[in-house]
Amino acid sequence: MTIQSKASAPLILATSLVAATIVASACARIAPPSNTTVEKTSAPPRPASQASLAPKLVVLIVVDQLGSWVLEEQLLLLPSDSVIRRAHEDGASLIAELPYASTQTAPGHASLTTGVLPAAHGIVANAVYDPELGSRRTVDDRKHAVLGNPNRYVSPTQLRVETVADILHRERNGKAQIVGISIKGRSAALSVGKSPNIAVFYDAVARGMTTSAYYAPKKTLPEWLRDFNKANPVEPLLQAWEPVDPTRLESRLGPDASAGEMYPSFPHDPREAPDPWYAFAGTPDSSEYLMAAAYAVVKANQMGIDDVPDFLALGISGTDIVGHIWGPQSWEYADNLQRIDRALTRFARLLEARGPVAFVLTADHGVAELPERANAEGRPGGRLRGSALVEMAERTADSALGEGDWVAGYVAPLFTYAADGKARHDELTKVLRKAMPQIEGVQAVYDARNAAELRTSGKNTERLVGATLPDDAPGDLYLVTEPGWFDALSELGGTNHGTPWDYDRRVPVLMWGTAIERRTTEETHDALRVATTLAALLNIPAPPDAPSEPLPG
Repeated sequence: MTIQSKASAPLILATSLVAATIVASACARIAPPSNTTVEKTSAPPRPASQASLAPKLVVLIVVDQLGSWVLEEQLLLLPSDSVIRRAHEDGASLIAELPYASTQTAPGHASLTTGVLPAAHGIVANAVYDPELGSRRTVDDRKHAVLGNPNRYVSPTQLRVETVADILHRERNGKAQIVGISIKGRSAALSVGKSPNIAVFYDAVARGMTTSAYYAPKKTLPEWLRDFNKANPVEPLLQAWEPVDPTRLESRLGPDASAGEMYPSFPHDPREAPDPWYAFAGTPDSSEYLMAAAYAVVKANQMGIDDVPDFLALGISGTDIVGHIWGPQSWEYADNLQRIDRALTRFARLLEARGPVAFVLTADHGVAELPERANAEGRPGGRLRGSALVEMAERTADSALGEGDWVAGYVAPLFTYAADGKARHDELTKVLRKAMPQIEGVQAVYDARNAAELRTSGKNTERLVGATLPDDAPGDLYLVTEPGWFDALSELGGTNHGTPWDYDRRVPVLMWGTAIERRTTEETHDALRVATTLAALLNIPAPPDAPSEPLPG
């Protein structure tokens, strides 16, 4: 995600920071999509001994950027005994669609656990324009500092509705153990709402797993987390990344280096980066480290051992960082996913040994392929530079309306107007709506003030944009790219997501364990039903505006 304005050069945010450092030498509702229909059962249910039990622990696993098309291509690279292959073949295996346009991490996690659209829960994008900061992440409230990094803030205060975790906390009178954990702060925080025991995430400045003052008002890490960081320092994990099985990767994917990758060839050594601690988040070791921390929190909070069901939200961020830098069809993505799957298999077995547990694995969004690959095979694709978009908007406005200060900045997918633009909002919007689609890669721009009207549009893309925007949207003009195009993260290449196109909106849902029946379906389903499914597994009411029916399985 980038912000551009006349006054400043591109500000590269978290994903690009990792990309740049990894090698020195990433309560509104609309009708679901028309192809979202009732399932067809294609496999028998699991034995009653499993299907009829109630889980004592429900685990939501969100694999960042694992689009359904990506998993389909990567599945056969995983070993036959892997947990993902096992879930795909023996559990419930579905495809779901995110019913909104801003397919980014923050709105994805919020939507999956609230069961409502960004227009309702208020998390429109990963970040929004801020006149002082340039760009401000939606979990940055400027109040709750990260322990070990006083210049970073993480909290769920921008959420406008309850998550499944909030309802679990209330329904069980605070007795349920509720934890969100991820490499990314926004993934951990937005998955468990405003009343968890804790949200835990990685911080490069703190050099380990940490939390924020929202969850630790005394500004002290819990004892178990201090012990984990002491026993599991990151520094020994700062090692050169080599592929586990390069021969197999080459036979399935072709040569290592591909056009459009930021840093094309193995090995990748975080120690050679300007900041190895940031670079660590873009290596497979970070995901293995994350799952070790997740098991530590399960044990410390005694999750899944009594009659009150507990909830763990595990956000696996490494796929997103690696995907942004090298693309989802790279050696790096495949090797990283295989190592994540191996660690996840071990983690799942440890939890299964503790007692009845149900797993729901999905993704917060998909991703586009590298434009270079798409173009070579005759498909459209390209990168849009935010700075060029702002400059074009300013020139167009100056020409049509006279010289002025029209656009304050752009944080994809929203332009925010400056003082002159806000004073003449309708005129400026009319001018830009006509001019911007003339830029290669831009399909349309929409007036954010018309969110309510867009939600009821007869055009699918307009409905998806309306589903993203609350009536008090944090911006003025919403940009939709052409298929294959996206907001550029770096001059070096790489890929992105955040569009309303199928490759970004379609995500897998894999479920297995206690109370899960074996199902596969040919249809796509509303991804908001994940929240209803979690509530059903936890035996609590679903969020009030979430879909009424859980997913099949």
